[in-house]
Amino acid sequence: MKRYFHAFNFYAFSFSILLYLLTSAINTKAADWGLSYVEIGLINFVGCAFYVVSALIFGRMGDKVGFKRSLSNGMFLMAISLVFGFFWTLPIHLVISVIGMNVFFGFFFPSIEGLLSKSEKAAGVDPSATVIRFVLSWSAGNVVGMAFGPFLIQKIPVVVFTYGITLSLLGTLHIRSHIKRFGETLPGPFHDRLKNSLSEIDFPKIKDYRRVYRFTFLLAGIIYTSGMALFPKLISSTGIPLENVGFLTVGANIGVFLSFVFMSFFRFWVGSPRISFLTMIAVFGAATLTFFLPETAPTFFLATLFSGATYAVPYIFAIFYGLNSREDDHGKQGGIHESMVGIIFGV
Repeated sequence: MKRYFHAFNFYAFSFSILLYLLTSAINTKAADWGLSYVEIGLINFVGCAFYVVSALIFGRMGDKVGFKRSLSNGMFLMAISLVFGFFWTLPIHLVISVIGMNVFFGFFFPSIEGLLSKSEKAAGVDPSATVIRFVLSWSAGNVVGMAFGPFLIQKIPVVVFTYGITLSLLGTLHIRSHIKRFGETLPGPFHDRLKNSLSEIDFPKIKDYRRVYRFTFLLAGIIYTSGMALFPKLISSTGIPLENVGFLTVGANIGVFLSFVFMSFFRFWVGSPRISFLTMIAVFGAATLTFFLPETAPTFFLATLFSGATYAVPYIFAIFYGLNSREDDHGKQGGIHESMVGIIFGV
């Protein structure tokens, strides 16, 4: 397993858990305090705006000073800021926390993407293998975080912030040690299967592919977030306890993860824009049909499941063509990609 996944894939997984623990914790606490849907939406919108700005400004920092160095410093600052979570008593505290966490994650994900793309490419790993392992890592983390976030913040909130602080501090120490031993490289060893190139990338058209897939990803993301927007409605219309809602809304994250698993086994999409387009059309159609089903807990889960697939398919196309670059701008491309993520969730 170590020859397929390494420590920085683990960070993508574990910090994705933290992201969704914090996000669901903030939304659940806001609902518990009686904030209106509009107020909860505004809090999330502010967070997404800071995510976009952070991705575009700080996401490319690794291109200049080194990805590991910037990640280590960022994790240390995150550990300090998470202490504030123990003192939530007013809605304004949620606003402060949502700004801080989105600034961090807007920086974190482009930095991880840039590090993996640049270092694994230098080690001879096929770009599609790099992308697949990254998306499987963070999407698996999302499933865990979304499922247990509402439950933990209602029952044992100390676990959410203790986990984040511990993870951030250990990550800081480990990465600094890693820099001393290996510099900015990822030494491997990587399994030979990760180095088998499936298809040549059409670099002369790479900018066109990026524009098309990023725009498609933006549209698909709106469908995904429309499914997730049913979260507060589900709470009020079904009477489900706050601590249990996450086990239904996690359907979207499961849909994302299963889509990535499927596309990791069947890589017909690599270097085949036409097949990629047909795949997206099929998934969009299936997701749209689920919105016309009766409003019940099982059909809500099914709708979020297909919404997740709608998000995942263009996501992987966008990040694959985005991170593949002949220029030394992996952090910049990761920042652009993550800014699209922020825009999607802000809408």
